[in-house]
Amino acid sequence: MIKVNKDELWESYIYPERSDNREVLINKFDIRDAKELYKKEAEITFEKLVELYESPIKGDFNKEHLCMIHKYLFEDIYDWAGKFRIVDIEKGHSYFAKYQYIPMYLDKELDRINNLLEQVFSSYNLACIITELYIVLLNIHPFREGNGRAVREFVREFVLEKTKNLNIGQYELDWSLMDKNTIDEYIPMATSYRSIIELQFYKALKRVKEEYVIWKSF
Repeated sequence: MIKVNKDELWESYIYPERSDNREVLINKFDIRDAKELYKKEAEITFEKLVELYESPIKGDFNKEHLCMIHKYLFEDIYDWAGKFRIVDIEKGHSYFAKYQYIPMYLDKELDRINNLLEQVFSSYNLACIITELYIVLLNIHPFREGNGRAVREFVREFVLEKTKNLNIGQYELDWSLMDKNTIDEYIPMATSYRSIIELQFYKALKRVKEEYVIWKSF
């Protein structure tokens, strides 16, 4: 991650020393080695994601809901888990939303995309809408770190909950069915290659099987 605004706010997130020429985020374990922190973070968030798979966080799929998911995933690691970043950031050639406008953008875009569900008429149409949701949230990039994991879980829960009452039936999103390399390659060029990303989301949609319970009287 490359910093844009080089001031005390940026410095408040990181240790003064570097590890392998990389900045290390201040964390609750006081880990100052970048590789060790990455490993610890991966271990904790994997366990949290497994827990969320069994018990998703309830919410209205608004900015508060997104913050709750991020907080749950990262609260054991960072003090600012669940809080919007207070610095501007960029990654490669991608520039994300100015931090001052994050709440406004999230309110506007999440409201718009929630309303799009009223127009769903097929599973591919659903894939197009969740592609839009995924790209929008990544472009806003609301948190200092952990955006990808929080956004993926938000989108997974969005699909599972929001499709319960759709005419096309209930669906779930299986990220393992996507080609990660394709997603990583084309997300930065989403405007030109949207259909390629949509196809990956379509491949990852699975119909939820209905369970029938037979009641027996004695």
